[in-house]
Amino acid sequence: MRIGFFILILGIILTACSSKDNEPSGDLYEGGKLFRSHTGAFYIAELHGTFHQMGRQYGLLLKQQIGTFYQEAINDYMIGERGVKYDDLVQSGRDYYNNFSPTLRDYLDGMAETNGLDADKTYILSEAISVIGFLGCSSLSAWGDYTPDGQTVTGRNLDLPFASLRKFSKYLHVVVWNPTDYPASVASIDYIGGLFYQTAINSKGVFLELQNGENSDTAHPTGRENANNILLESLFRNTTAAEVDKWFHTNLPDCGLIMNASFPGHATIYEWATFRVAVRHADGLISATNDFFDPSWYGYPIPFFDSVNEGIGYTWTRRKNLMRLGEQYHGDITPEKMMMIIDQTLPLDGATFPEGGLIKTIYSVVVRPSELKIWFKVREYSGWEEIDLKTYFSNGAEPVFNLRSGSRP
Repeated sequence: MRIGFFILILGIILTACSSKDNEPSGDLYEGGKLFRSHTGAFYIAELHGTFHQMGRQYGLLLKQQIGTFYQEAINDYMIGERGVKYDDLVQSGRDYYNNFSPTLRDYLDGMAETNGLDADKTYILSEAISVIGFLGCSSLSAWGDYTPDGQTVTGRNLDLPFASLRKFSKYLHVVVWNPTDYPASVASIDYIGGLFYQTAINSKGVFLELQNGENSDTAHPTGRENANNILLESLFRNTTAAEVDKWFHTNLPDCGLIMNASFPGHATIYEWATFRVAVRHADGLISATNDFFDPSWYGYPIPFFDSVNEGIGYTWTRRKNLMRLGEQYHGDITPEKMMMIIDQTLPLDGATFPEGGLIKTIYSVVVRPSELKIWFKVREYSGWEEIDLKTYFSNGAEPVFNLRSGSRP
């Protein structure tokens, strides 16, 4: 009897403490599952069902971390250090919530039911990163003759002008939504409790990452839905390059943005102004930073940047450095090589901001859409962590055929 009781208790303990390297953390979370990356640096939340159900699962899975992050980011930093009034945060959070579609409002409502915060605090935390700061970013994509097998490899930096974000590095994570009645699952990198899209990939191998384009387009038209929100929702529905292209030609953002859309066999840059979109194609290597420079912009009232007129955040130099490194490794750009490229810093070699300056590279991502794999690195916090998203996707996740041999990668 005592031996049986001991085995039962031991089984319960092992289930509660397990990680992705073995089993998920049990099924006390209405179908949601919580994992850790291989070294334990990042959480990975896997959600299933309606958006309201997935919100509830998320709140249950990360209740403790959400509470701690709220205390540190909102109470201690935003209110305590920066002197922001709580009432102002409440109004901003409500405005942010109301700008979502009913689908994503359902998700936040579900989260608020289970995460230990009330609705207002849930809304405040969901936009915390957008309140703290938003500025830069860089990307480089290679495919065709630039990669050994012809398949796309993309590297991306998220750059923000606040050193204070370093203290919140441990709250970056990956959330994976597997919604019912949608053709694609989506994985997004965000802060815990956040709903502020910047970097995401769906289960059909469509990777979208966002870069600020306000060097070139400073307009902020009213009455439009937040571009971050509609971009995130588009990934649940757009499963091909043609669908993505049509979407960008039929939607306009609420501020100037530059989008890298990477697919298994190519990448396209959308210079997405508040009044039109310019599309940049290439023959195997393409980069974007924080300015529009497609030739079709000539004749429009926007500034252009070069070595003399850099713009905010060395936008011209970062793009030049990335393209130079891409050409240097022509034919040999694997995910490992892209990580090496992305690790190169300004001003002479690469595009990543070095420590000590105003602007910080917060995190870097390398993605291989054909295999649904990402490599994720948070600067000054972790090394490169490989995450195989096929493990977490349930809506149509399959690796594509090798573009040259016809075999599966």
